[in-house]
Amino acid sequence: MTSISEFLMSKEIGRVPSSTVPLNSGEETRFAGLVEEAVMIDVHQHPFVLPEAMDRFVDFLRTNRYHWGFEAVVYGGWSTVTTSNVFGALQNATEMSFVEYEDVAAEVGMMLADVSAQEKVVRVGNADEILAAKQAGKVGFMPTLEHLPIGNRLERLDQLHSMGVRLAGITYNRKNYIGDGMYERNPGGLSEFGIEVVHRMNDIGMAVDLSHASTPTVMDAIEFSRAPVVFSHNAAYTLRPTVRTRKDDELKACAAKGGLVCITAVPNALSDDPEQDIECVLDHYDYMVNLIGVEHVGIGTDTVIGDHMLFQHYMLGRSLDEMPAPYLNGLESPADGKNIIRGLIRRGHSDTDIKKIVGGNALDFFRRVMK
Repeated sequence: MTSISEFLMSKEIGRVPSSTVPLNSGEETRFAGLVEEAVMIDVHQHPFVLPEAMDRFVDFLRTNRYHWGFEAVVYGGWSTVTTSNVFGALQNATEMSFVEYEDVAAEVGMMLADVSAQEKVVRVGNADEILAAKQAGKVGFMPTLEHLPIGNRLERLDQLHSMGVRLAGITYNRKNYIGDGMYERNPGGLSEFGIEVVHRMNDIGMAVDLSHASTPTVMDAIEFSRAPVVFSHNAAYTLRPTVRTRKDDELKACAAKGGLVCITAVPNALSDDPEQDIECVLDHYDYMVNLIGVEHVGIGTDTVIGDHMLFQHYMLGRSLDEMPAPYLNGLESPADGKNIIRGLIRRGHSDTDIKKIVGGNALDFFRRVMK
């Protein structure tokens, strides 16, 4: 049986050189104040520490001894991060869309056990608990799911809610009982069961995440949901026309219902530059603020701790030739979180607006959606 001792884990801080956005002296003063005052929330993060040997990732998962990046999250200045649990389930699935409920639930349980053993980390499930954690000098971990692997069993939503899950994607890239993912050849919208799922999520206070849903499923969910919805890790199709980015009509529809759009920072998702950096991410913040209003924009980096490119290669089947940059300089991992504040300062956003973008808008969204 494979032992966790066989694996060297990725460094949580300084794994690769990652630059800091330069500021002048006045901007540095603003930055220091914002770091102290802002409630910084990542609405879609994977604070999961990857092993260095990514070609043995499945062997690593089968040890059932995972590592969570508490050190990286604290270093990055986060008040709260969501956990986007799914990785552990990949040991028994060949496509992330088809992970098993039991495997995802087991990963959430293991993560919460690790969180409970930390002195400065606490599980959070709503806006008030996030603020209380920050006031107490602790970092909040909010259990969330990449997507719902519930099959056709509605009661599993309540089971997940009882474990602390307060936000979940309704699909990944492929079709499920709820609706269609964005990689389906002939995508449809929500199923009748999917409408039941959205309404039950509304009733129990679980946020509906549409990040991987097809456009028809997105528009249906926005229409049928009684609560605002979220794109937790997307970007603008207008700037970066790919399958994973969102067109203006989707983004506007989400905002019109009071929803939140959070900007991803996955390497090679927003740029083809072999030396891409945080500037390509900041471009989408600027665009989104102008398109839908600053009150609807948030952070959803989708970062991990370790080699994200090799993760996509070995676990998601992406060719290395499709990924020219080994990492995204300046926002390489959760440890670079404060660089977003620096970048927004340099892009000319006001202190009030920066506080909204980096966490204030997420808090407001959570207040209106979560129970």
